[in-house]
Amino acid sequence: MKRRLVVIGAGLGGLSLALRASSQGWNVTVVERHHSPGGKMNRYCDSGFVFDTGPSLITLPQIFFELFDSCQVKRDHLHFRRLQPLTLYVYPDGTRIPYPGTLPDVATVLERFEPDGGRGFWHLMSTGARLFELSWRTFFRTVPTELPSRTELRDLLGSLRWFPFRNAWGNYARTVERYVHSEYLRRIFLRYPTYVGSSPYRSPATLLVIPYLEFAHGGWYPDGGLYRIVETIVAALRERNVSLLTGVSVEQILHHNGQVTGVRLANGEMIPADVVAYNGDASTADALLGRPLRWRRLPERSMSGVVFLVGLKRRLPEDIHHHTIVFSSDYQREFRELVEDAVFPTEPTVYLNVTSKTDTTVAPPGGETLFIMANAPARTDIPWAEMTQQLWERVAGVLRRAGVELDERDIATLSAWTPQRFEQEYGMPGGSIYGFASHSYRTTFLRPAMRDRFVKGVYYVGGSTHPGGGTPMVILSSKLAFNLIQRYEMAS
Repeated sequence: MKRRLVVIGAGLGGLSLALRASSQGWNVTVVERHHSPGGKMNRYCDSGFVFDTGPSLITLPQIFFELFDSCQVKRDHLHFRRLQPLTLYVYPDGTRIPYPGTLPDVATVLERFEPDGGRGFWHLMSTGARLFELSWRTFFRTVPTELPSRTELRDLLGSLRWFPFRNAWGNYARTVERYVHSEYLRRIFLRYPTYVGSSPYRSPATLLVIPYLEFAHGGWYPDGGLYRIVETIVAALRERNVSLLTGVSVEQILHHNGQVTGVRLANGEMIPADVVAYNGDASTADALLGRPLRWRRLPERSMSGVVFLVGLKRRLPEDIHHHTIVFSSDYQREFRELVEDAVFPTEPTVYLNVTSKTDTTVAPPGGETLFIMANAPARTDIPWAEMTQQLWERVAGVLRRAGVELDERDIATLSAWTPQRFEQEYGMPGGSIYGFASHSYRTTFLRPAMRDRFVKGVYYVGGSTHPGGGTPMVILSSKLAFNLIQRYEMAS
Protein backbone atom coordinates (compact mmCIF):
# COMPACT_ATOMS: atom_id res chain seq x y z
CA MET A 1 0.00 0.00 0.00
CA LYS A 2 1.35 3.43 -0.94
CA ARG A 3 2.52 5.69 1.88
CA ARG A 4 0.42 8.86 2.14
CA LEU A 5 1.98 12.32 2.38
CA VAL A 6 0.08 15.58 2.84
CA VAL A 7 2.07 18.75 2.17
CA ILE A 8 0.63 21.91 3.71
CA GLY A 9 1.65 24.82 1.50
CA ALA A 10 2.56 24.85 -2.19
CA GLY A 11 5.61 27.05 -1.92
CA LEU A 12 8.77 26.05 -3.75
CA GLY A 13 9.86 23.84 -0.84
CA GLY A 14 6.52 22.06 -0.53
CA LEU A 15 6.20 21.52 -4.29
CA SER A 16 9.76 20.17 -4.51
CA LEU A 17 9.13 17.77 -1.63
CA ALA A 18 5.91 16.60 -3.27
CA LEU A 19 7.84 16.01 -6.49
CA ARG A 20 10.55 13.98 -4.76
CA ALA A 21 8.01 11.87 -2.82
CA SER A 22 5.69 11.23 -5.77
CA SER A 23 8.70 10.19 -7.86
CA GLN A 24 9.36 7.50 -5.26
CA GLY A 25 5.81 6.15 -5.38
CA TRP A 26 4.20 8.05 -2.50
CA ASN A 27 0.54 9.05 -2.63
CA VAL A 28 0.81 12.84 -2.29
CA THR A 29 -1.73 15.59 -1.62
CA VAL A 30 -0.70 19.26 -1.57
CA VAL A 31 -3.00 21.78 0.13
CA GLU A 32 -2.49 25.49 -0.58
CA ARG A 33 -4.51 28.34 0.95
CA HIS A 34 -3.64 30.71 -1.91
CA HIS A 35 -5.48 30.62 -5.23
CA SER A 36 -2.31 29.58 -7.10
CA PRO A 37 0.68 27.40 -6.21
CA GLY A 38 4.17 28.81 -5.75
CA GLY A 39 4.01 30.61 -2.41
CA LYS A 40 6.20 33.70 -2.56
CA MET A 41 7.49 32.56 -5.96
CA ASN A 42 4.30 33.61 -7.69
CA ARG A 43 3.02 35.63 -10.63
CA TYR A 44 0.88 38.72 -11.08
CA CYS A 45 -0.53 39.70 -14.47
CA ASP A 46 -2.36 42.85 -15.53
CA SER A 47 -2.85 44.74 -18.79
CA GLY A 48 -0.38 42.51 -20.65
CA PHE A 49 2.37 42.90 -18.04
CA VAL A 50 3.71 39.80 -16.27
CA PHE A 51 5.43 40.11 -12.90
CA ASP A 52 7.30 37.66 -10.70
CA THR A 53 6.12 38.65 -7.22
CA GLY A 54 8.88 37.05 -5.18
CA PRO A 55 12.45 35.97 -5.99
CA SER A 56 13.93 37.73 -8.98
CA LEU A 57 17.24 35.95 -9.44
CA ILE A 58 18.46 32.34 -9.50
CA THR A 59 21.80 31.28 -8.07
CA LEU A 60 23.22 27.74 -8.12
CA PRO A 61 21.02 26.58 -11.03
CA GLN A 62 22.64 23.14 -10.73
CA ILE A 63 20.53 22.54 -7.62
CA PHE A 64 17.38 23.01 -9.71
CA PHE A 65 18.79 20.70 -12.38
CA GLU A 66 19.49 18.04 -9.75
CA LEU A 67 15.86 18.18 -8.60
CA PHE A 68 14.50 17.80 -12.13
CA ASP A 69 16.99 15.14 -13.20
CA SER A 70 16.61 13.02 -10.06
CA CYS A 71 12.82 13.10 -10.50
CA GLN A 72 12.94 12.47 -14.28
CA VAL A 73 11.39 15.83 -15.15
CA LYS A 74 12.05 17.22 -18.62
CA ARG A 75 13.62 20.68 -18.46
CA ASP A 76 14.52 21.35 -22.11
CA HIS A 77 11.94 24.14 -22.21
CA LEU A 78 13.59 25.94 -19.28
CA HIS A 79 16.25 28.30 -20.59
CA PHE A 80 18.40 29.97 -17.90
CA ARG A 81 20.26 33.08 -18.98
CA ARG A 82 23.33 34.26 -17.08
CA LEU A 83 22.98 38.00 -16.52
CA GLN A 84 25.97 40.08 -17.55
CA PRO A 85 26.52 42.56 -16.06
CA LEU A 86 24.85 41.26 -12.95
CA THR A 87 23.74 44.55 -11.37
CA LEU A 88 24.00 48.28 -11.95
CA TYR A 89 24.80 50.12 -8.71
CA VAL A 90 23.93 53.80 -8.48
CA TYR A 91 25.34 55.92 -5.63
CA PRO A 92 24.14 59.19 -4.09
CA ASP A 93 27.01 61.13 -5.69
CA GLY A 94 25.99 59.94 -9.16
CA THR A 95 28.65 57.22 -9.50
CA ARG A 96 27.42 54.23 -11.49
CA ILE A 97 29.06 50.81 -11.37
CA PRO A 98 27.87 48.10 -13.79
CA TYR A 99 28.99 45.16 -11.70
CA PRO A 100 30.13 42.04 -13.58
CA GLY A 101 28.55 38.69 -12.94
CA THR A 102 31.78 36.69 -13.10
CA LEU A 103 34.87 36.80 -10.88
CA PRO A 104 37.45 37.37 -13.67
CA ASP A 105 35.62 40.47 -14.93
CA VAL A 106 35.61 41.98 -11.45
CA ALA A 107 39.30 42.84 -11.86
CA THR A 108 38.46 45.84 -14.02
CA VAL A 109 36.20 47.25 -11.31
CA LEU A 110 38.85 46.65 -8.64
CA GLU A 111 41.49 48.50 -10.67
CA ARG A 112 39.19 51.52 -10.72
CA PHE A 113 38.40 51.64 -7.01
CA GLU A 114 40.96 49.64 -5.02
CA PRO A 115 44.55 50.99 -5.09
CA ASP A 116 46.11 47.65 -4.05
CA GLY A 117 44.42 45.72 -6.85
CA GLY A 118 41.69 44.49 -4.58
CA ARG A 119 43.73 42.20 -2.33
CA GLY A 120 41.16 42.59 0.42
CA PHE A 121 38.33 41.78 -1.99
CA TRP A 122 40.00 38.56 -3.09
CA HIS A 123 40.69 37.71 0.54
CA LEU A 124 36.97 37.93 1.33
CA MET A 125 36.16 35.90 -1.78
CA SER A 126 38.61 33.24 -0.61
CA THR A 127 36.86 33.18 2.76
CA GLY A 128 33.50 32.82 1.02
CA ALA A 129 34.85 30.01 -1.15
CA ARG A 130 36.08 28.06 1.88
CA LEU A 131 32.79 28.62 3.66
CA PHE A 132 30.93 27.32 0.62
CA GLU A 133 33.16 24.25 0.39
CA LEU A 134 32.57 23.50 4.06
CA SER A 135 28.82 24.10 3.70
CA TRP A 136 28.59 21.90 0.61
CA ARG A 137 30.28 19.03 2.45
CA THR A 138 28.26 19.41 5.64
CA PHE A 139 25.56 22.06 6.13
CA PHE A 140 23.89 21.44 2.75
CA ARG A 141 23.93 17.66 3.19
CA THR A 142 23.00 17.16 6.83
CA VAL A 143 20.56 18.53 9.39
CA PRO A 144 22.23 20.07 12.49
CA THR A 145 19.43 18.99 14.83
CA GLU A 146 19.79 15.32 13.85
CA LEU A 147 22.48 12.85 14.93
CA PRO A 148 24.80 12.39 11.95
CA SER A 149 25.41 9.01 10.39
CA ARG A 150 28.94 7.61 10.42
CA THR A 151 29.52 8.86 6.89
CA GLU A 152 28.18 12.33 7.73
CA LEU A 153 30.30 12.50 10.89
CA ARG A 154 33.42 11.49 8.98
CA ASP A 155 32.76 14.15 6.33
CA LEU A 156 32.07 16.77 9.00
CA LEU A 157 35.31 16.10 10.87
CA GLY A 158 37.27 15.91 7.65
CA SER A 159 35.88 19.24 6.48
CA LEU A 160 37.12 21.22 9.47
CA ARG A 161 40.33 21.89 7.58
CA TRP A 162 38.26 24.01 5.18
CA PHE A 163 37.04 26.33 7.90
CA PRO A 164 38.48 29.89 7.57
CA PHE A 165 38.87 30.38 11.32
CA ARG A 166 40.10 33.95 11.27
CA ASN A 167 37.49 35.67 9.11
CA ALA A 168 34.39 33.52 9.52
CA TRP A 169 33.82 34.69 13.08
CA GLY A 170 32.87 38.21 14.00
CA ASN A 171 30.58 40.83 12.56
CA TYR A 172 29.87 40.89 8.83
CA ALA A 173 30.11 44.67 8.32
CA ARG A 174 33.28 45.06 10.39
CA THR A 175 34.94 42.21 8.50
CA VAL A 176 34.09 43.82 5.16
CA GLU A 177 35.33 47.23 6.30
CA ARG A 178 38.61 45.68 7.50
CA TYR A 179 39.48 44.32 4.05
CA VAL A 180 37.74 46.56 1.51
CA HIS A 181 38.93 50.17 1.37
CA SER A 182 36.63 51.68 -1.26
CA GLU A 183 33.32 52.95 0.12
CA TYR A 184 31.72 52.04 -3.20
CA LEU A 185 32.77 48.40 -3.01
CA ARG A 186 32.01 48.22 0.71
CA ARG A 187 28.44 49.23 -0.03
CA ILE A 188 28.11 46.41 -2.56
CA PHE A 189 29.32 43.83 -0.03
CA LEU A 190 27.09 45.23 2.72
CA ARG A 191 23.92 44.56 0.75
CA TYR A 192 24.33 40.75 0.61
CA PRO A 193 22.90 39.97 4.08
CA THR A 194 19.67 41.57 2.86
CA TYR A 195 19.35 38.53 0.55
CA VAL A 196 18.24 36.69 3.70
CA GLY A 197 16.35 39.65 5.17
CA SER A 198 19.07 40.66 7.61
CA SER A 199 21.17 43.69 8.47
CA PRO A 200 24.88 43.67 7.54
CA TYR A 201 25.59 45.44 10.84
CA ARG A 202 24.04 42.62 12.87
CA SER A 203 24.91 39.52 10.83
CA PRO A 204 27.83 37.10 11.30
CA ALA A 205 30.71 37.12 8.81
CA THR A 206 29.80 33.60 7.68
CA LEU A 207 27.30 35.27 5.32
CA LEU A 208 30.33 36.08 3.14
CA VAL A 209 29.37 32.85 1.42
CA ILE A 210 26.52 34.77 -0.31
CA PRO A 211 28.64 37.19 -2.40
CA TYR A 212 30.97 34.33 -3.28
CA LEU A 213 28.05 32.22 -4.51
CA GLU A 214 26.74 35.00 -6.72
CA PHE A 215 30.08 35.86 -8.28
CA ALA A 216 31.43 32.33 -8.67
CA HIS A 217 28.21 30.71 -9.90
CA GLY A 218 26.47 33.69 -11.46
CA GLY A 219 23.01 35.19 -11.38
CA TRP A 220 20.47 33.62 -13.72
CA TYR A 221 17.08 34.41 -15.16
CA PRO A 222 14.77 31.77 -16.73
CA ASP A 223 13.04 32.99 -19.90
CA GLY A 224 9.39 33.69 -19.18
CA GLY A 225 10.08 34.52 -15.55
CA LEU A 226 10.87 32.56 -12.41
CA TYR A 227 7.30 31.29 -12.21
CA ARG A 228 8.16 28.99 -15.12
CA ILE A 229 9.99 26.86 -12.54
CA VAL A 230 6.80 26.51 -10.50
CA GLU A 231 4.82 25.67 -13.64
CA THR A 232 7.34 22.97 -14.53
CA ILE A 233 7.04 21.32 -11.11
CA VAL A 234 3.24 21.57 -11.06
CA ALA A 235 3.00 19.99 -14.53
CA ALA A 236 5.20 17.11 -13.35
CA LEU A 237 3.06 16.65 -10.23
CA ARG A 238 -0.10 16.43 -12.32
CA GLU A 239 1.55 13.79 -14.52
CA ARG A 240 2.17 11.80 -11.33
CA ASN A 241 -1.49 12.18 -10.24
CA VAL A 242 -0.60 14.31 -7.23
CA SER A 243 -3.71 15.99 -5.82
CA LEU A 244 -3.09 19.76 -5.71
CA LEU A 245 -5.79 21.64 -3.80
CA THR A 246 -5.63 25.44 -4.06
CA GLY A 247 -7.77 28.03 -2.30
CA VAL A 248 -8.13 25.59 0.61
CA SER A 249 -6.88 26.10 4.17
CA VAL A 250 -5.77 23.48 6.67
CA GLU A 251 -7.43 24.03 10.03
CA GLN A 252 -5.68 21.32 12.04
CA ILE A 253 -2.93 18.71 11.87
CA LEU A 254 -4.51 15.58 13.36
CA HIS A 255 -2.54 13.26 15.62
CA HIS A 256 -3.22 10.52 18.15
CA ASN A 257 -0.88 9.08 20.80
CA GLY A 258 2.04 11.04 19.38
CA GLN A 259 1.50 9.88 15.79
CA VAL A 260 0.19 12.06 12.97
CA THR A 261 -3.00 10.77 11.34
CA GLY A 262 -3.86 13.45 8.78
CA VAL A 263 -5.22 16.97 8.41
CA ARG A 264 -8.61 18.62 8.72
CA LEU A 265 -9.49 21.31 6.19
CA ALA A 266 -11.41 24.49 6.95
CA ASN A 267 -14.47 22.99 5.21
CA GLY A 268 -14.43 20.07 7.66
CA GLU A 269 -13.00 17.50 5.23
CA MET A 270 -10.35 15.19 6.68
CA ILE A 271 -7.43 13.85 4.64
CA PRO A 272 -5.65 10.85 6.20
CA ALA A 273 -1.85 10.77 6.09
CA ASP A 274 1.12 8.77 7.29
CA VAL A 275 3.32 11.87 7.05
CA VAL A 276 2.47 15.58 7.08
CA ALA A 277 5.01 18.17 5.88
CA TYR A 278 4.48 21.81 6.76
CA ASN A 279 5.71 24.30 4.15
CA GLY A 280 4.98 27.48 6.05
CA ASP A 281 6.65 29.55 8.74
CA ALA A 282 7.71 26.86 11.22
CA SER A 283 6.81 29.02 14.21
CA THR A 284 3.13 28.96 13.20
CA ALA A 285 2.77 25.16 13.17
CA ASP A 286 2.07 24.83 16.90
CA ALA A 287 -1.39 26.33 16.46
CA LEU A 288 -2.23 23.73 13.80
CA LEU A 289 -1.00 20.98 16.12
CA GLY A 290 -3.19 22.32 18.93
CA ARG A 291 -0.41 22.95 21.42
CA PRO A 292 1.16 25.96 23.12
CA LEU A 293 3.89 27.91 21.33
CA ARG A 294 7.21 26.12 21.83
CA TRP A 295 9.30 29.31 21.97
CA ARG A 296 9.21 31.31 25.19
CA ARG A 297 10.59 34.20 23.21
CA LEU A 298 10.66 34.13 19.43
CA PRO A 299 13.93 35.16 17.76
CA GLU A 300 13.95 38.38 15.76
CA ARG A 301 12.08 38.19 12.46
CA SER A 302 13.80 38.84 9.16
CA MET A 303 12.89 41.97 7.27
CA SER A 304 9.86 42.33 5.05
CA GLY A 305 9.53 44.65 2.08
CA VAL A 306 7.47 47.25 0.30
CA VAL A 307 7.02 46.29 -3.35
CA PHE A 308 5.50 48.18 -6.27
CA LEU A 309 4.69 46.26 -9.44
CA VAL A 310 4.61 48.84 -12.21
CA GLY A 311 3.63 48.33 -15.84
CA LEU A 312 5.20 51.19 -17.79
CA LYS A 313 3.89 52.27 -21.18
CA ARG A 314 7.33 53.40 -22.34
CA ARG A 315 10.87 52.06 -22.28
CA LEU A 316 13.41 53.08 -19.65
CA PRO A 317 16.82 54.51 -20.64
CA GLU A 318 19.31 51.99 -22.03
CA ASP A 319 21.71 52.52 -19.11
CA ILE A 320 19.15 51.06 -16.67
CA HIS A 321 19.90 47.36 -16.37
CA HIS A 322 17.84 44.26 -15.62
CA HIS A 323 18.94 44.60 -11.97
CA THR A 324 19.59 48.11 -10.66
CA ILE A 325 20.28 49.13 -7.05
CA VAL A 326 20.02 52.79 -6.06
CA PHE A 327 21.69 53.29 -2.67
CA SER A 328 20.51 55.58 0.10
CA SER A 329 22.87 58.34 1.20
CA ASP A 330 23.28 56.94 4.74
CA TYR A 331 23.31 53.14 4.87
CA GLN A 332 23.85 52.89 8.63
CA ARG A 333 20.94 55.20 9.35
CA GLU A 334 18.75 53.20 6.97
CA PHE A 335 19.38 49.95 8.85
CA ARG A 336 19.12 51.66 12.22
CA GLU A 337 15.62 52.75 11.23
CA LEU A 338 14.77 49.32 9.79
CA VAL A 339 16.09 47.12 12.60
CA GLU A 340 16.32 49.18 15.77
CA ASP A 341 13.43 51.61 15.24
CA ALA A 342 11.41 49.10 13.15
CA VAL A 343 10.10 51.78 10.77
CA PHE A 344 10.27 52.26 7.02
CA PRO A 345 13.45 54.22 6.20
CA THR A 346 13.34 57.95 5.66
CA GLU A 347 15.48 57.34 2.57
CA PRO A 348 15.46 53.68 1.47
CA THR A 349 17.84 51.84 -0.80
CA VAL A 350 15.72 50.81 -3.79
CA TYR A 351 16.02 47.65 -5.84
CA LEU A 352 14.70 47.88 -9.40
CA ASN A 353 14.17 44.68 -11.38
CA VAL A 354 13.29 45.31 -15.03
CA THR A 355 12.78 41.83 -16.45
CA SER A 356 11.65 43.25 -19.80
CA LYS A 357 15.26 44.38 -20.38
CA THR A 358 16.11 40.71 -20.82
CA ASP A 359 12.76 39.15 -21.71
CA THR A 360 10.46 41.17 -23.97
CA THR A 361 7.63 38.63 -23.58
CA VAL A 362 6.73 39.96 -20.11
CA ALA A 363 5.55 43.39 -21.33
CA PRO A 364 3.50 44.74 -24.25
CA PRO A 365 5.52 46.18 -27.16
CA GLY A 366 7.20 49.42 -26.14
CA GLY A 367 6.55 48.84 -22.42
CA GLU A 368 8.53 47.78 -19.36
CA THR A 369 7.76 45.49 -16.44
CA LEU A 370 9.14 46.95 -13.20
CA PHE A 371 9.49 45.22 -9.85
CA ILE A 372 10.46 47.90 -7.32
CA MET A 373 11.37 46.94 -3.76
CA ALA A 374 12.65 48.56 -0.58
CA ASN A 375 13.32 46.77 2.70
CA ALA A 376 10.73 47.25 5.45
CA PRO A 377 10.34 46.04 9.04
CA ALA A 378 8.26 42.91 9.62
CA ARG A 379 5.37 44.68 11.32
CA THR A 380 1.66 44.63 10.62
CA ASP A 381 0.68 47.08 13.35
CA ILE A 382 1.73 49.94 11.07
CA PRO A 383 -1.08 51.43 8.91
CA TRP A 384 0.63 50.45 5.68
CA ALA A 385 -2.45 50.97 3.49
CA GLU A 386 -2.73 54.59 4.63
CA MET A 387 0.97 55.14 3.95
CA THR A 388 1.02 53.82 0.37
CA GLN A 389 1.29 57.23 -1.29
CA GLN A 390 4.01 58.32 1.13
CA LEU A 391 5.95 55.11 0.51
CA TRP A 392 5.64 55.56 -3.24
CA GLU A 393 6.96 59.12 -3.04
CA ARG A 394 10.03 58.02 -1.05
CA VAL A 395 10.80 55.18 -3.44
CA ALA A 396 10.16 57.22 -6.59
CA GLY A 397 12.32 60.03 -5.22
CA VAL A 398 15.29 57.69 -4.85
CA LEU A 399 14.79 56.23 -8.34
CA ARG A 400 14.70 59.71 -9.79
CA ARG A 401 18.38 60.08 -8.85
CA ALA A 402 19.17 57.19 -11.19
CA GLY A 403 17.33 58.84 -14.07
CA VAL A 404 14.18 56.75 -13.65
CA GLU A 405 11.21 59.12 -13.91
CA LEU A 406 7.87 57.48 -13.18
CA ASP A 407 5.20 59.87 -14.40
CA GLU A 408 1.63 58.77 -13.61
CA ARG A 409 0.69 59.29 -17.26
CA ASP A 410 3.18 56.57 -18.26
CA ILE A 411 1.92 53.98 -15.79
CA ALA A 412 -0.49 51.39 -17.21
CA THR A 413 -0.80 49.38 -14.00
CA LEU A 414 0.48 49.66 -10.43
CA SER A 415 0.06 47.20 -7.57
CA ALA A 416 1.42 47.88 -4.07
CA TRP A 417 2.53 45.10 -1.72
CA THR A 418 3.27 45.84 1.95
CA PRO A 419 4.20 43.65 4.96
CA GLN A 420 0.50 43.46 5.79
CA ARG A 421 -0.31 42.02 2.38
CA PHE A 422 2.60 39.56 2.53
CA GLU A 423 1.28 38.25 5.83
CA GLN A 424 -2.28 37.95 4.51
CA GLU A 425 -1.32 36.33 1.20
CA TYR A 426 1.37 33.93 2.37
CA GLY A 427 0.84 33.46 6.13
CA MET A 428 4.18 35.06 7.03
CA PRO A 429 4.05 36.61 10.54
CA GLY A 430 4.63 40.34 10.24
CA GLY A 431 5.22 39.86 6.52
CA SER A 432 8.69 38.49 7.36
CA ILE A 433 10.09 37.07 4.13
CA TYR A 434 12.80 34.73 5.46
CA GLY A 435 11.57 33.57 8.85
CA PHE A 436 14.05 34.42 11.58
CA ALA A 437 16.75 37.02 10.92
CA SER A 438 20.34 35.79 10.58
CA HIS A 439 21.56 38.12 13.31
CA SER A 440 23.38 35.41 15.27
CA TYR A 441 25.14 32.15 14.60
CA ARG A 442 22.26 30.33 16.24
CA THR A 443 19.56 31.71 13.95
CA THR A 444 21.87 31.35 10.94
CA PHE A 445 22.77 27.69 11.48
CA LEU A 446 20.27 26.31 13.99
CA ARG A 447 16.96 27.15 12.44
CA PRO A 448 13.71 25.43 13.52
CA ALA A 449 14.05 21.64 13.31
CA MET A 450 12.92 19.78 10.19
CA ARG A 451 11.39 16.92 12.21
CA ASP A 452 8.84 17.51 14.95
CA ARG A 453 10.06 16.24 18.32
CA PHE A 454 6.64 15.53 19.80
CA VAL A 455 4.46 14.23 16.97
CA LYS A 456 5.90 11.44 14.85
CA GLY A 457 5.38 11.91 11.15
CA VAL A 458 5.36 15.73 11.12
CA TYR A 459 8.13 17.45 9.15
CA TYR A 460 9.02 20.99 8.13
CA VAL A 461 10.30 22.22 4.78
CA GLY A 462 11.03 25.61 3.22
CA GLY A 463 12.90 28.80 3.92
CA SER A 464 12.02 29.07 7.62
CA THR A 465 13.79 25.79 8.46
CA HIS A 466 17.18 24.32 7.51
CA PRO A 467 19.24 25.32 5.55
CA GLY A 468 17.54 28.74 5.23
CA GLY A 469 16.06 31.23 2.78
CA GLY A 470 16.70 31.69 -0.92
CA THR A 471 15.51 29.50 -3.78
CA PRO A 472 18.45 27.05 -3.94
CA MET A 473 18.38 26.58 -0.16
CA VAL A 474 14.65 25.85 -0.30
CA ILE A 475 15.26 23.19 -2.97
CA LEU A 476 17.94 21.66 -0.72
CA SER A 477 15.47 21.81 2.16
CA SER A 478 13.10 19.53 0.23
CA LYS A 479 15.91 17.05 -0.37
CA LEU A 480 16.97 17.00 3.29
CA ALA A 481 13.37 16.72 4.48
CA PHE A 482 12.68 13.77 2.19
CA ASN A 483 15.90 12.09 3.36
CA LEU A 484 14.64 12.40 6.94
CA ILE A 485 11.22 11.04 5.98
CA GLN A 486 12.83 8.02 4.36
CA ARG A 487 15.13 7.55 7.34
CA TYR A 488 12.46 7.66 10.04
CA GLU A 489 9.21 6.68 8.34
CA MET A 490 10.08 3.96 5.86
CA ALA A 491 11.47 1.72 8.60
CA SER A 492 8.28 1.89 10.66
